[in-house]
Amino acid sequence: MPAIIDQNLCHCCGTCYDICPQDIFGFRADEVPTVDYPDECWYCGACVIDCPVEAVRLRLPLQMHIVPSPANHGEPGTDQADALRQAAAFSRSVTEP
Repeated sequence: MPAIIDQNLCHCCGTCYDICPQDIFGFRADEVPTVDYPDECWYCGACVIDCPVEAVRLRLPLQMHIVPSPANHGEPGTDQADALRQAAAFSRSVTEP
């Protein structure tokens, strides 16, 4: 299952439901959203990024754990290095158990 909602943290605001481009979530007022269509998830991370209480995590497939290394692309500029660090941090944040 790609998206995981921590029921202890979720405030039932429906942000994940509203922001998801693939409409994988089901939502009823005052209830924790459910992942109704997990196979439709694009793993875009919109739900993770926009959740105001950080209650949503993604469980990425193994193929998506690969983050480019600066060593493979020569010396990156400052912006490229920052982008790679952010990508690596995001990858770690969504793959923690």
